[in-house]
Order: sequence, then structure tokens, then C-alpha cells
Amino acid sequence: MLRRTFSLLASLVVVAGTRAWAQVPQLLTDPPAVPREFRAAWMTPVWDRGFKDWPSTLGMTPEEQRAELRSELDRAAAAGLNAIILHVRLAGDALYPTRYAPWSTMLSGQSGVGPQPTYDPLAFAVAEAHARGLQLHAWFNPFRAVLPGVPGKLASTHVTKQHPEWIRKYGTQTWIDPGDPDARKFVLESILDVVRRYDVDGIHIDDYFYPYRESRTIVRRVRRKRVREHVDIQFPDDKTWRKYGKAKGWTDRDAWRRANIDDFVQALYKGVKAIRPSALVGISPFGIWRSGTPPGVTGLDAFTEIYADAKRWLGEGWLDYIAPQLYWQLSGTEDRFRALDAWWRSENPQGRYVWPALYTSHVYGGSDAWPLGEIAQQIDVIRESRVGTSDVPGHVHFRLAALLAENGQLAKRLSTEYSERALVPAFPWLGATPPASPEVSVVNSEGPASVVISAGDSIAVRWWLIQARGRDGKWTSTLRSATEGQAMTESFGAVDPDEVAVTAIGTTGVASTPTIVAP
Repeated sequence: MLRRTFSLLASLVVVAGTRAWAQVPQLLTDPPAVPREFRAAWMTPVWDRGFKDWPSTLGMTPEEQRAELRSELDRAAAAGLNAIILHVRLAGDALYPTRYAPWSTMLSGQSGVGPQPTYDPLAFAVAEAHARGLQLHAWFNPFRAVLPGVPGKLASTHVTKQHPEWIRKYGTQTWIDPGDPDARKFVLESILDVVRRYDVDGIHIDDYFYPYRESRTIVRRVRRKRVREHVDIQFPDDKTWRKYGKAKGWTDRDAWRRANIDDFVQALYKGVKAIRPSALVGISPFGIWRSGTPPGVTGLDAFTEIYADAKRWLGEGWLDYIAPQLYWQLSGTEDRFRALDAWWRSENPQGRYVWPALYTSHVYGGSDAWPLGEIAQQIDVIRESRVGTSDVPGHVHFRLAALLAENGQLAKRLSTEYSERALVPAFPWLGATPPASPEVSVVNSEGPASVVISAGDSIAVRWWLIQARGRDGKWTSTLRSATEGQAMTESFGAVDPDEVAVTAIGTTGVASTPTIVAP
């Protein structure tokens, strides 16, 4: 049972209207515990299976962009999510003003041209997400230089123009060579720039390290017959391999490539923590680390194809959460979803969070569409597998637009799974000391009462969890940014509550005991 805490202020706070509010121990009821679970969704303007998130259309006016983002965040919060992972760097560009990259084509329709009249989309997104009790994680594709199929010329400030010595053409793709230390440093600094300038809750990267392998078709003669063959294209990093690989004593080119990505991931984690220790670092790798691991699971080998040793990053603790892309059906071949979820959790000596990424948009589009109930079943499997263990449940949807499509039919289907509000889990390895219980008073003038909240000590507070019990005995929960010191009780779903409990949530998610007031 939660311990009740009381302010040292006089027990009678304010008498106004028809009710007086006080802290009277014998009348107070402990609020219900709020479960902990990471419920996130990616938002990206990149097309997939017929979906785009935000911005949904090139060249929207700033007001249209802001209105659309507000609407999407409203719907995300109403659906039961508690975090948004927003795509802010797609390919050498940015959805925010920065000296490291030009404005993304996805905003104005033209590379290097920002919104007119100008505004900062990332700052706006952070503020709007926090106002709805949502975390906002900034999502980066580190080494992809150009997004295929995007129209128009690239701005003169684009990395392909500023540093052509780093750029590699590979099949249909254009890449920043991770083998060049200067290129890695540049990409790293472009990410750390966001940690310094924006109040984001986390930094997130996915599986774009070295590019996924492409092939070309060749025709050769075999016994006077023309035979077509597909041959893998080799990533063209001969120059950097000779200069930074062979010259430094490396004999295994693949191992050197993996070391380049390891160096980047480790530097990213250390760099983020040096700036803001409570800012989270999340990575979403391809779901299979090595084909044949665990036994019976085969497929694309991320270790040898994109040189991603995500097992090592998890083992070293170079991230706070990992979201392996488990983009397979529960009934699929090799039972990959369950087997890989269990395997990733078994490779976690540092006790980081393993929160599978779900291919939510696969319930739409074409003859291979999954049943509508598949995602709910996957969430249930994740939760059930963690019962009786120290593992905390969580998942990430690809993508928000799929949850909200067709009048939100999938979000409605998940209403049972999301019937209770959930808080993002705490990250005690980033700081385990809880803030003190907050100071709470209630101002009850004409109209609905308002709760005035202040911190109980000097430990930083990120959120106020405000729980209100109505006269019908039902509790409602609201999460407010700690920058807000006053909140109307109308927001709690109980205009005239019988009891209000306020809990301080620290920057690492650790919670205080609640302060409770009642009339």
C-alpha cells in the first residue's frame, strides 16, 4: 500500500464556495497504482504500405503542419500511448533548424527551405507532446545521406555537397561512409546538438548503419546459353578501408566495419549522458542478430550484412532500451516472434529494457495483410512472457498512422490492452533517488477548484501524476509536465472530486509517494 504523506502546511488550505479542502488522514484513500509499460509509436513522413505520419503532405503551411501534429498527438494520447518517436533526421537533413543539415524537403517541399513563416517544428512537437503527457524521442537515421525517390535538388548545405569525400553511392542508395572517423564525428555531433538544444526525452536510432545489401544482375554464357545471375554489390569503401583499416593493422574488413559502428554507438551513449544523464538512448535493430541464433531461427544476418553487433551494445549497456524489430506474425515460420523476444531478453546482463518493435502497419495493405487482432495478441504475448520476471513490458508500433487509420479501428481494437493508463517505466540505473512528495494546495474559488503543485525538495521533477477520485468512487489519472504548477480539476475527468493525489515523477521516472488532499 502506498504511504500517505502530508505537507507541514496548516491542514486547512482554502475555504471557498461550498467545500473546504484539507489534508485529513483518516478520510484519505490510497490512489490505485498506475502500471508501468512503454507504449510508443514511430512518426515519420516516409511512405510505407500506404501510410505517412507527419507531415503527411509536402509543402503544407506552418499552420497546417502544427494543426496536423496537434491532432495526431491528441489521438495518440487518447489511444493510450505514452511516447512518440519522431523522425527528425531522415537522410542528411533535419526537421528542425541546425547548422549540421539543411531543412528537410518533407516540410516545405524544397531542400534547405524552412517553414514560412518560420517556426521550430521540433521545439513545437516537444511542447505539444509534453502537454499531453507524452514523452518525445528524437529519431535519427545516422548514415543514410539521401532518401531515394524524394524530388528536387539538394541544398548546397547538404552533407553530399559539403563533404563529398564522405559520400558513397551504393546501388540505389547514397550513404555517409561510417569508416571515416571525421564522418562519424560529424553525424554524432549532429545528434548531440539536439540533446543540447531541445528538451527531448530520448534519442533514438534504428537499423541504418551500413546499408542493407543490394545486388545487380549479370548475364554470362554457360554452354552457349545466356544465364542471368544476381551478384551482391560490394560497399565501395576501399579508400577508407586502406586508410583507416589496413593502415591501422586490421586484417578483417567485416570486423573493422563492425568496430566503426560499435565506436559510434558507444560514443553516442557516452555523449548523450555527458550532456543530460537522464536523456534516454534507444536503438531498434533488425530482429535477427545472426542467422541461426537462437537455434532454429534463420534469416537476414544483421551482424554480417549491415555490421550491427546489437548483442554487444545490449551487453555493454550502450543503450537504455532496445526495440528489436520483431516484424513477424505469431503464427509465422520458426516461431520467430516468441523465440527472438526470449533470446534478446536472455542477452541482457546490464538489465536494460527489451521492448519489441511491432509491424503494426502490416494489418493493412495487400493480400499479405495480417488479421486486425494480430497486434493485440502480440502485446498480450509480450506481457505474459514477462510475468514473474524482472523484465518490464513495453513495445513500439510501426507506425502511428496505422493505429489511427480508418477512423482508428486498430486503436479501438487495442482499447482492452490500453484500458488503463500506463507510465513509462523508470530507469533506475540513471538515478534511483525519488523526489520528495510534492506540496499540494487546492484553490476553490468560483467554479471548479484548481490544484497548485510545487516540488517537495531540490530533486528535479519531470511530471506530476495527478489522480482524482470522483463522488462515484472512480479514479482518473492525468500526467502533466512539471513546468505546469496549476491544473484545473476539470482536466481530471472529475469536476468536483472527493480526493486528489499528486505524485512527483523524477527525470529518470522514479516516483515519490503521493500527497493526498480531500474536502
